[in-house]
Amino acid sequence: MALFCVPPNSVFFRLFLHSCSVRYQLLSHFILKFSETAKGDYGGVSRTEGDPWKVMRRFGLTSMRNLGVGRAGLEKHLLEDMERFIEQIKEEILEYGEYNVNLHRKIDRLAGSTVNRVIFGYPFEDEQMSDFYELKQHMEEQAFLLSSVPGHMLMAMPWLRHFPIFSQTFRKLDNNLSNVYEFLKIPINKRISDREKQTPEERGEPNDLLDCFLDQIEAGKSEYFSLRSITPFCFDLFLAGEETTSVTLSYLILYLILDQRVQSKMHEELDRLEEEKGRNGFDNSVTQADRGKLPFLNAVINETQRVCNLLPLNLTHRTMADAQILGGKYHLRKGISIIPQISCVLFDEKIFPNPLRFEPERFLDDQGQLKRIEEFIPFGLGKRICMGESLAKTELFLFTANFFRHFQVLPVDPLHPPSSEKIGGTTIVDTQLQMRQLQI
Repeated sequence: MALFCVPPNSVFFRLFLHSCSVRYQLLSHFILKFSETAKGDYGGVSRTEGDPWKVMRRFGLTSMRNLGVGRAGLEKHLLEDMERFIEQIKEEILEYGEYNVNLHRKIDRLAGSTVNRVIFGYPFEDEQMSDFYELKQHMEEQAFLLSSVPGHMLMAMPWLRHFPIFSQTFRKLDNNLSNVYEFLKIPINKRISDREKQTPEERGEPNDLLDCFLDQIEAGKSEYFSLRSITPFCFDLFLAGEETTSVTLSYLILYLILDQRVQSKMHEELDRLEEEKGRNGFDNSVTQADRGKLPFLNAVINETQRVCNLLPLNLTHRTMADAQILGGKYHLRKGISIIPQISCVLFDEKIFPNPLRFEPERFLDDQGQLKRIEEFIPFGLGKRICMGESLAKTELFLFTANFFRHFQVLPVDPLHPPSSEKIGGTTIVDTQLQMRQLQI
């Protein structure tokens, strides 16, 4: 794994670690500094370290588990959202034809509704979509700016904002962050106002993460739960839960447009499951209980995450003590900021032969079953592994399985297929495609 190391008061230099088995204890540093500089806010998970990070992460994981994230509790709502999503597409195909379905926006809404349900307790309705798409625009520009060289340097060294070459990027980052925060504060402030009119008995058990957080504030057991820290916490979860899932699903569809062989093989596997569930008289929606019966579909999801490589540079960490790596070849002083370069693992030819090719079979063993590859780390690794991993895996599986039960995706012009080129290293263009409904 390659690491970008940023020594204090020094220039950038690149350090390569050739084995992802190198384990280290690292904590986020630069995002906290940038957030405090840009917004004056403190909190969340990705931008804290030490005790605040431990408390917030433990709270987030425990609360999501109690709310049923990754289990049947959330699955029921996800399947209901998927059913509406699929019916809307069928209606558009019937009304406008196979070439005029705006799938990318619908995926955005589906992913956004899921994470909004977890955080605030409800999906997005039609009247809220204009505000949501405006939010998406700010988030996409934010992702683009943060993936740029000026963005990385600003987050590592916020004082660079005083130099003209960086000041414009900083203003854009600050403006986007302000707009996203204002969007999130609307349901937060409304919930606070509603709770003030209710007794604890009237509120009942918490239904979402916002209720869980406000309960912690009222309990007063930790200084880290406050009205000041609630918006950064929701921001972290919304950004991680909506943007990355939406873009991954868009890439998955794009790769299957470009590789009809893989798509056909996945359809065959889904057909076999369909026959089995039909014979047993069960509901035909694919659920998480079916995950073990769809090894190739799971391999497609894994390979999509590997090839699209949404976070080629992971969040920055810093060393908590002096460290010697590669047999003492490199010495890292305590406090050095480090950016793990996940792409060096996901595209390592020794681990993934022909790494630029889309080959889901690399995740299957000789018996055709899904195999675990230790170096497959799309969610990061260590103690700061993505907190929303369980939610993301659930969304990716349920969407892929249930969407492709109903549809085949094709290029509009087979002689001129769409490009899989990234924009800013994080997102893709809205691909034009042909949607063909399957008979099931």
